[in-house]
Amino acid sequence: MATSSEILKNKIQELLSYMGFDSQIFERVEEGRTVFNIKTHDAQLLIGKQGANLEALQHILRLLTKKNLEEQFMFAVDIDDYKDKRTIYLKELARKAAHQVRSSKRSVGLAPMPAYERKVVHDYLSLYSDIVSESMGREPMRRIVIKYKGMAKSEEPFQFIENS
Repeated sequence: MATSSEILKNKIQELLSYMGFDSQIFERVEEGRTVFNIKTHDAQLLIGKQGANLEALQHILRLLTKKNLEEQFMFAVDIDDYKDKRTIYLKELARKAAHQVRSSKRSVGLAPMPAYERKVVHDYLSLYSDIVSESMGREPMRRIVIKYKGMAKSEEPFQFIENS
């Protein structure tokens, strides 16, 4: 009997083949879920603007597998490590914005981004004791505003060691 992982991997391969994509699928376990990383020459087309096509593909796969899998199976889909690279970029963007807010004491707004990207930024900025972030606006234009909070006299600011 096939495992949930094998069933899902076959579904992904079948769906991509049906869509006309030649691809290889690699899997890894990360944070309690299986990540299926798709390697293909048509990565940008599958990823879409700000990962919109990738998120749609993952949603379709969740719907398809909900009926075929008896137990709940936690998984994510990535294409050519897009999500990992994007997470690194978002953390660097947040770090630079936090530095700007800290030095100017003025709020900084980031460009609109999907919910999972906002979560990455909020989680990263939570490391700063003198910075606060909040999401503002309505989807799909919801964005993060980063503000200077200051700190109590007894607090030491959390300082990252920066490589220049």
